[in-house]
Amino acid sequence: MIKVIAFDMVGVLVGEKNIELNKTEEKLERLFGDNYSDSDYINEARKIVDNDLVIKITEDLIDKLYVVKDKDLFKKIKDKYPDIKMVVATNHVSFIKNYIEKYLDIKYLDNIFISAEINIIKPNKDFYEYILNSYNINPQELLFIDDNINNTKGAEQLGIKTLTANKNIDLSEEIIHILSKV
Repeated sequence: MIKVIAFDMVGVLVGEKNIELNKTEEKLERLFGDNYSDSDYINEARKIVDNDLVIKITEDLIDKLYVVKDKDLFKKIKDKYPDIKMVVATNHVSFIKNYIEKYLDIKYLDNIFISAEINIIKPNKDFYEYILNSYNINPQELLFIDDNINNTKGAEQLGIKTLTANKNIDLSEEIIHILSKV
């Protein structure tokens, strides 16, 4: 029985807008991914922009770049499965948290796991074990959803149920279908 659903952020909960970024924004955006800490990101970003502006420019870029795919996703799942915990599990800088709190319906979220805050990145098994230990659950009680097959394969190696998301699926329908079978 699934007790927790962990959603990746970019590619699963949000997409990237089809917009042109300036050269500075492009360089910063490339640094968002696999961050073990914000200080790693900030040190690299300071080579691109003024020290005092790094955080502000980063938060503005996140707001400018991402768009929520399904604003009612969490509600649709909670309406059918009210006892399931839902978390965000993303490789990103912690500045994404402001976006999450601003644009996602966080009243349905139980936790947010950001690589730069927990100092572990996917597909490292410690990332998934961190979630499992946080809820004291077995691997088969976690549904992990990511658009990166390397990340879902990493979770599967621990016995975690996974869904590799792509643009062509209705995520809420697919999740509800999976939950109805377990």
